[in-house]
Amino acid sequence: MDTMTIETLQTSHVLVLFYGHKMLLTIGKLDFMFALFLYLSMHQLIFCSSLRQKSLQWIYAYIITDHLLLARFFLLYTVHAQSTNCQPSRAWVLFICYFQVIIDNYFNISEVYILLALNLFRYAQIVQNQNVYEAPTSLMIASRLSLYLIPLVAVVIPLITGWNCIKESIRGSCSILCTNIYIEIFNLIFAFASPILLNIWVICACAHHIQLKSPLHKT
Repeated sequence: MDTMTIETLQTSHVLVLFYGHKMLLTIGKLDFMFALFLYLSMHQLIFCSSLRQKSLQWIYAYIITDHLLLARFFLLYTVHAQSTNCQPSRAWVLFICYFQVIIDNYFNISEVYILLALNLFRYAQIVQNQNVYEAPTSLMIASRLSLYLIPLVAVVIPLITGWNCIKESIRGSCSILCTNIYIEIFNLIFAFASPILLNIWVICACAHHIQLKSPLHKT
């Protein structure tokens, strides 16, 4: 082995160690920032009474879901970045893939429907002039549970029945593949198209009602 080859190998080893150490420091900084952000959020929520209102429940639900998605990212990033096993077991790969796919899709669908629920409640307040947050506690709990259970059923049932399958990736991100075009269209409509279109319709209806009731429109 000539001198140039040895120097090249030594340089590559130094670069690997340098960037590996830098990556670990970055992970540590991100974990610290995430923990600090969670602490400050909980501190504000506990000690600021003005933030503990029923009208903010859907906003808090969306923020909590966002935090869980962020925690999922840090968890999977740490698992992939610090794993030293080049050939992980089949069971471990399946567990990571199912965890990533189910959590990803469940929280993303839940966020879309949480926004829809928030806009529907605003529509009832603005257009119907009803304080929907004073509804019976049992009704509010039932609405929250249904909102969280429906996306879970929509994600898990197609995987159990074989309508959807998982494309595995050892080092990358796993993804869901639909077995036929009809299932893909149904997933697209249920998960994104229908709630997004309903959100747009509700927002436009609220804006139209406000425009009709405004003094400038009457003059």
